[in-house]
Amino acid sequence: MEYTIGETLNVTANTNRLDYDNELNWNYPVPLKKVAIWEIILKITLYSLLILIAIVGNILIIVVVARNKRMQTTTNFFLVNLAVSDLLVTACCSWVRLVDDLTEGWVLGNFFCKLNSFAQVTSMVAGIFSLVLIACDRFFGIVFAMKAHIIERRASYPIVITWVCAIAVASPLLFVRQEESRVWANHVEIWCADTWPITEEVDPATGFIMKSFKGRKAYYTFVTVALYFVPILTMSVIYFLIILTVWFTRPPGERISVKEIQVQKKVKRKVVIMLITILAAFGLCWLPLEIVILYSEYRPNQHEQFPHWYSSLELVSYTLAFANSALNPLIYAGFNENLRKGFRALFGNNERSLYAAIYRADSMYHTSTTHVMTTQHTQL
Repeated sequence: MEYTIGETLNVTANTNRLDYDNELNWNYPVPLKKVAIWEIILKITLYSLLILIAIVGNILIIVVVARNKRMQTTTNFFLVNLAVSDLLVTACCSWVRLVDDLTEGWVLGNFFCKLNSFAQVTSMVAGIFSLVLIACDRFFGIVFAMKAHIIERRASYPIVITWVCAIAVASPLLFVRQEESRVWANHVEIWCADTWPITEEVDPATGFIMKSFKGRKAYYTFVTVALYFVPILTMSVIYFLIILTVWFTRPPGERISVKEIQVQKKVKRKVVIMLITILAAFGLCWLPLEIVILYSEYRPNQHEQFPHWYSSLELVSYTLAFANSALNPLIYAGFNENLRKGFRALFGNNERSLYAAIYRADSMYHTSTTHVMTTQHTQL
């Protein structure tokens, strides 16, 4: 079994406190894992579907943007960056979590013990920062439309900074994650866990020496806040300002017709729905995992074993987090006519139809929103 982000206790830790001198004299203290056939089929089917959608959807986004220069905008570069991070977490983490859940102990070796956690945090940070960059790009494109070209010239810098920060945040896990084992009389226990430095303190109430992992708690608290609460708050404020601008700002210039007003209202509704969908999907998918992490680090009675329901909650929370990688391409494609036409053209295996379809969609888009200032950057 893999003991992943925020998990603070395992069977071995408990047995250590019982001061067994030689585990070879004792049987493994808990029943070996038995997974029902229906549960195996259900989990494999679900994860296979999520992995397939995530890989196909994100690769299509990358290919469509790469093959059409008209779609190589700042927002689309950030979207491709998000797709790359989603591919990383799908390729390195999703299936690992499934294997760990269905097997007894950790079976993937020390290399994947380190790589899984490192890739998971790296891709999470890069993906979430990409969402923030997209929100910032839309903010400058809509609220300060006249200065949008300044941001476009510097799109590569924030992308590089995103990955540098992501690798820096995840790098400690390459040193603290370690495969460990213990031989019992009837079983060899193997697990993947954190090996953070131990801090010893004397409990003033009992006089006993208490062991804690302050470094681990500080790290995972920082990661949780950086990966969820700060991005959620930042995007909420940015999207709120965008919605205010889109909803209440009238386009400058000549008086617009009734038809153009209707077009403007339609674009407003589409922008608002898209922004709410993006933020809601991100928030709902990651919230359970953030709760699990905080609970594991701040729960009372840290030296006791987790409740029986914890493992199920942890699996659900990770599944929802991984599902976000499959939802992202669906959300963006659902709101972007250019991407949908590009997908259909790719499946038709006709490069000319790809360019023609995107050109028609792009031309129709700009023609129908000539007097609508807020539509200048609703296109991804």
